[in-house]
Amino acid sequence: MAWRSQITDLQSKAVIILLLVVFAVMTVRLFSLQVVSHDYYEEISEENSFRMVPISAPRGYIRDRNGELLVTNRALYTISYLPYLGQGRFENVEYLAKLIGIEEDALRKKFENSGGSRYDPIKLVRDVEFEVICRIEENYEKLPGIIYQTEITRQYPENNYGSHLFGYVGEISDEDLKKRDPNIYKQGDIIGVAGIEKQYDRILRGRDGVDYLEVSASGKILRKSPFRPQIPPQIGSELILNIDWKAQTVAESLLSNYLGGAVVAVDPADGGVLVFTSQPNYDINAFAGVVSKELWSAVSTDSTHPLLNRACVGTYPPGSIFKVVTAGAALEVDSVSVEDMFRPCYGAMRFGNRTFKCWKPSGHGRQNMLGAIVHSCDVYFYQLGKLIGLDVWARYSEGSGFGKPFNLDYPNESPGISPSTAYLDRKYGENRWSRLLILNMSIGQGELLVTPLQMASFYAAIANGGILHKPQLADKIISPDGEIFEMRQEEMLQLPFSASTISFFVKSLTAVVQDSQGTGRPARIPGITVAGKTGTAQNPHGLEHSWFACFAPVENPQIAVAVIAENAGHGSTHAAPIAREVIKAYLRYEEPIEPLTEEENEISAIN
Repeated sequence: MAWRSQITDLQSKAVIILLLVVFAVMTVRLFSLQVVSHDYYEEISEENSFRMVPISAPRGYIRDRNGELLVTNRALYTISYLPYLGQGRFENVEYLAKLIGIEEDALRKKFENSGGSRYDPIKLVRDVEFEVICRIEENYEKLPGIIYQTEITRQYPENNYGSHLFGYVGEISDEDLKKRDPNIYKQGDIIGVAGIEKQYDRILRGRDGVDYLEVSASGKILRKSPFRPQIPPQIGSELILNIDWKAQTVAESLLSNYLGGAVVAVDPADGGVLVFTSQPNYDINAFAGVVSKELWSAVSTDSTHPLLNRACVGTYPPGSIFKVVTAGAALEVDSVSVEDMFRPCYGAMRFGNRTFKCWKPSGHGRQNMLGAIVHSCDVYFYQLGKLIGLDVWARYSEGSGFGKPFNLDYPNESPGISPSTAYLDRKYGENRWSRLLILNMSIGQGELLVTPLQMASFYAAIANGGILHKPQLADKIISPDGEIFEMRQEEMLQLPFSASTISFFVKSLTAVVQDSQGTGRPARIPGITVAGKTGTAQNPHGLEHSWFACFAPVENPQIAVAVIAENAGHGSTHAAPIAREVIKAYLRYEEPIEPLTEEENEISAIN
């Protein structure tokens, strides 16, 4: 029987040891749960009772040089998915797509391309109607992790004014997201897509905040958490532009009467861009929300190309407003003096086996350089261009900044084309082009292409004595705490013309507008001396393009303007009056101007 007693003792010891082991395991487990893993389980508990709702930061406002508020913000509803609330992959995509009225495939792609933190919301659809929000709330139990937020988007000026200037915002694309700093940008972020919004996106962006809501076990929102205070979002910095909105709206309004065109005005003192207008424009506020496929298709396939910014991306032959470059080149290399005359103009001249016409069929007779500029005699400039040759002309054209971008603080800018021997050799083959091409380029035609921004900046440089400043749209940045950052003014180049040549430019351009026979008389403003040049650029697709470039007041230049009205005809008839009204608006000139007489209209209805 002793052996039975021994077995009983062994069993008792085993039970005791087992109990001790179980107790030890439980003790270790409890210690792990309550001490070691306390923070983890506390976080899980809080996740089940709290909902973190990100609050999008509003973008900074945009104002004009006088403090007028141009771009603000408006509220919209966004539907998002929070992975940590949905406990991983969202399964009810088909149901959600029908509920909010979007394509299932597009919605699935949103879920699949998330790839961020489980605390970051995946934005599914923006700018939804309030009734959609009601449907989401009514079906929240079937939609774990689906939330809705009030977000902020842009509110732009009425009448689509400034659409090319401001650009627009939109949701960051997958491709763009890969190129951006992941510490700053995340899936669903709203960024600047075009214009100033894109150029200064980092400045205008604010810092997102977060709200904490108490929710029930089923996910229903109960109230704002009394234990976790909201972290408010921080608005982005304010951007102050050099734009004068009064002059801008005048330019927008007048230019809207034409099929297309642009108006650019520049401050001769520092290169600040005062007016930056392109027509046709587009519905900028429609682009600030969700851009439907139908809207994008309609705008992007429009034959008038409303998305093209003609102010700095559109390129045109400048016509006669470029004749001062040809004249300046000839003066600088001592080919002629301002008093020299060539063969008289009889309305056309034969060079080789071709006849080159002047805009005036009856001709201008003999002209010196001043008369040729005032009356815009093409035959005079044909002879002048042939005399100096392509290489000299190209050197002074390039030296004036043409054929290269003017470094505007804007996402896109065309350099234009300033033809040279090397350029023509590349285009046509070495020495396989006619030497007579210089004749067309000497009057601003042929392969020569410029932007309105370049012409406004060039005329601003003439006005200030020869300094071509880097054009600048933004003037200053004001941070949320009120700190002011002034934008640096930069000098691009010095025009390759002597002081005496620039003085002649000013004299001749003043005569174009102020002389009784000048082609630029429609730009006259009583009491303000305006200097400028008309131009009519050939257009193979319709009527000629109407150009006018000028600055004022001559004695103390404050504004330089370049206007192009597409398919409009003579520069004096169409572009010059627009420039006049822009100058009046900028200088706050309120006096009425007497209309031109019939005789003056006949004189002005020319090149």
